[in-house]
Amino acid sequence: MTLNAIRERKPIDAELRKYLDAIAPPVSSVAELSDAERTRLGRSLMLRARENRSQIAGLPNEVQTRETVIAAGLSGRLYIPSNATRPAPLLVYAHGGGWVVGSVETHDPFCRLLSEAAHVIILSVEYRLAPEHPFPAALEDLMAAYRWAEVHAESVGGDPRRLLLGGDSAGANLAAVTANRICGTGEAIRPAALLLLYPVTDRPSSQHASYIENASGFGLDAELMHWFWKQYAASASPDDPAVSPLRIETVPALPATLVATAEYDPLRDEGIAYAEKLASAGVAVTHMHAPDMHHNFPVHPGTVGRFPQSVAALSEFGGWLQHA
Repeated sequence: MTLNAIRERKPIDAELRKYLDAIAPPVSSVAELSDAERTRLGRSLMLRARENRSQIAGLPNEVQTRETVIAAGLSGRLYIPSNATRPAPLLVYAHGGGWVVGSVETHDPFCRLLSEAAHVIILSVEYRLAPEHPFPAALEDLMAAYRWAEVHAESVGGDPRRLLLGGDSAGANLAAVTANRICGTGEAIRPAALLLLYPVTDRPSSQHASYIENASGFGLDAELMHWFWKQYAASASPDDPAVSPLRIETVPALPATLVATAEYDPLRDEGIAYAEKLASAGVAVTHMHAPDMHHNFPVHPGTVGRFPQSVAALSEFGGWLQHA
């Protein structure tokens, strides 16, 4: 696992394989469940993963947290590390979970660890979830959170000239689309850096090779990703760059961007393609690829801090943010 990596495929980590087998859902196919049952299953799996927090070694006690009202019906959690030099960069962060599950709480361990590793303040956004709130609700919430950071950065010890934007999985999709909007229209302060961890950048119907190679058995099943997409983006054109940022015709002047991918991930190829597209457009891209791990392994609440690769990747994210 290296920065600016050329993709390679190694056998999946043996301990990770044991873990994935242990948490596999007790059904052979997501299609066997009703929509309501699938939603309950997804939320129960995230809750089970949250319970692993007690097993994570080294959760920093020096990171203060503060619940924050961003706008009516929209909240977030601030992470303020004691090791940050004030004013500190402020990262507006969108959690993953297929736009359907996940929360500020499920991603609390990762945000604590990243805040300390990167010496940055993080605003983790509790954006609205599908299917109750489909596209573009989550996008509107992330944009509102970014504008809140513009106005309130100084009051929380942040630097409004060093606003960062990021997310993981579906949250990275929201961050990518939001960055394209900001940098393409100039309607907000341009972010100083963009962190895209295992991003959704294209419609599942594109059937990238990684959707076939890693269709099941690696935590995020391709079939489940199709279902997530249906809950969130059914009303949008699948070619709309507001849901499929890989489909954007003209890449705006984006800031330095880190794109992380993993070999055993249905989203692998669209993440690599997005990194290549940005680089071809002149964006300063750092691509980090894990050849023996699965989707979101350093971030997911069940695997963050659990494997040496998770710890190493998180450290690299933090180091990159410090110098971005």
